[in-house]
Amino acid sequence: MRNLRCGFSVAFLLLATACVSIVGGPGGIAPAQFHFSPIVSLKGRGPGGWKMARLIITLARVSEGGVHNVPCRVQVEVPETNFLGTVDDGLAEAAAAEAADAAAELVLPQGLVSAVMCERFRQEMQKLLSVPVPGARVRDFIDM
Repeated sequence: MRNLRCGFSVAFLLLATACVSIVGGPGGIAPAQFHFSPIVSLKGRGPGGWKMARLIITLARVSEGGVHNVPCRVQVEVPETNFLGTVDDGLAEAAAAEAADAAAELVLPQGLVSAVMCERFRQEMQKLLSVPVPGARVRDFIDM
């Protein structure tokens, strides 16, 4: 049987629901959940500028004891322009959603405790996202 875990995503002050499948299950975070907003404007030519999306993704681990929900704060930052050229919002959104789904599939079976699970999730998401979007960063929320 396929399982489904749902969580809440917050992009700045916008609230929306995001569902992600548990290891091989249906669903996934929709690219639209990642609302990128500029935080550092692009100046001049070449790589530069940054845009960011903030979400709270609830990972759920299903075990014999029930469902253990772990809310993870995820701040995704991508350059406006990297060495490959302009980073389109649609590309960034799709790549971030795919990386989040894949990271969840890798981390959830490890049976980690909450804080470690979130940190490992962000690390895996960063590795996966940096392939299609060089320069991307994934971390816990930081004050801007």
